[in-house]
Formats: sequence, C-alpha cells, structure tokens
Amino acid sequence: MKRCPETPAGSDVEFSGHVWVQELPTGAEFRFQVAASGLVTVATASQSYETAASVPPQYRRAADCIDQRLDRKALEAATDDPSDVTFCGIATRNEGIEFDWQRLPAFVGVDVWSGRQDRFLPPDSATGVFERLGLPTLPAIDKEVPAAHIDVTQYTEGSEFPQSEWRDGHAAGVLIRDKSGGRAVARCDDGRSQSAPDARTAAVLAEEYATDDRIERAAAALRTDGHSVTVEGVRDRLVSDVARESYVDLFSGGEFVASLAAFQSAVAERVQKSLSDGNR
Repeated sequence: MKRCPETPAGSDVEFSGHVWVQELPTGAEFRFQVAASGLVTVATASQSYETAASVPPQYRRAADCIDQRLDRKALEAATDDPSDVTFCGIATRNEGIEFDWQRLPAFVGVDVWSGRQDRFLPPDSATGVFERLGLPTLPAIDKEVPAAHIDVTQYTEGSEFPQSEWRDGHAAGVLIRDKSGGRAVARCDDGRSQSAPDARTAAVLAEEYATDDRIERAAAALRTDGHSVTVEGVRDRLVSDVARESYVDLFSGGEFVASLAAFQSAVAERVQKSLSDGNR
C-alpha cells in the first residue's frame, strides 16, 4: 500500500497553476486499499489491518466509516484493478481542539494514489473520487485560484483562520495544494498547550467514561446501524468513540494511559450491569 504524501508546514512552498485550499481537521494518517475480492485493508502510518475489528480503538471509528460508506459498486465500475489505488486520509480525533464529533466524519479522504498513472491525483480529481465513492472529504475554502493570487501567509502567519464546517469557530488547519504536487499545511496556533494526561486506573476511567448516557448512545448507534445490542458490541462502540473524542486525555505517545485490556473489561462490566437492569 502506498504511503501517504508528506506535507511540509510553512510558507516556503512555491505553488504553480491553480491552487486548492481545504479545511484540515486534527487526526492521524489513515489509508486503505481494496482488493479485487472486495476485501478492504486499512493502515495507520505504521501498520496494516485486514478487519475493522482488529484496528486499535483510536482508529476504529475511521475503519467503520470506510466499511459502512464505501460504495464498492462505484469503485468496481471505476477501475478493473482496485488494488492499483491507495486512498489516503485522516482518522479524525481530539488532539486538543474540540469538534462537533457527530458532524465531523471519523474518516475524511485527502489523497488518491493511482498506480496506473504513477502519481497522486490532483486535488480536484481526488475530491471527486472520494465523493463518487460515498466517502467524506475535505471541504474547500478556495479552489481553482491562480497561484499568483494565493497569499499563503494569511494562513501561515495570519491571526485569523476561516470558519470551520465542523465546529463552532475557526478551522484547526488548512491544506494548500496545487495540481502539480506542491503542497503545504498550516495549523492555527490558538494558544492551546497540551500536557501529558494524568495517569489513572482502568476502573476510574471506566467510571468516568462509561456513563449511562454514553452506554445509551452506543446502544442507540448500534440499533441505527442495524446491529444487535450486545455487551461486546456496546463496549466496542463506546470505547472507540471515547478513544476518538477524548484522545488527548487518554493517550500519551500513542499509548493508552492505563491498561487498555483492563479498561475494556471494566467498561464491559458497566455495560453488562446497565443491560441487565433493563434500562436499554
């Protein structure tokens, strides 16, 4: 599977032709490929997975989003060898800036690698591909702007960012690309500082996060998706939601702040009690 392209920060990139500027949420690299058999393989920056259930919880909702929304018939119609294509995007998560987590998709597509063309598609083509496949992609702030008319410093040095489509307030970042491969990213520095999350036991974390409200929301989401409401299903949905929406408070250096297995077990106990009480 092709690695996602690296994107430098700052205003030193020289753009040519026509430029796209798109809103960039916080999150981590996430990519996928589809075999001729229809099997979807997903990957983080360092590891690949052949089933959504095997994906770490902080990426699980992104994998679910791809699995549920990918239009496989549209992909089959578009290419006779889907494994020739790598789809690169972002597994969105809380890295210190709050979003409307119901509005912000768990996965947003960014780049499309075509092995046949031996290149990443330009931003207009990549955006069109994700839209045709039924997958979320980055909203455009500006598109098809002549490079001579783009002032990159308004993002890299300016104090005002455009309004976000996914939160009340400004965008967390922007991705700037031209059609020849030039690209840069700018992140908004809003004065937030991130400190290492506090160490807490799995039982304390389960009590804090596996609340009756969250258990009900996880159960309702399963019903909406046509799944049975089971202890395991509610636990997995709740843990993956929490890992995404509270990532900044629960992970340090990519590792869960407590024993993940113990946390999942403690959450399952609370879910079991809730279901047994007949409240769901």
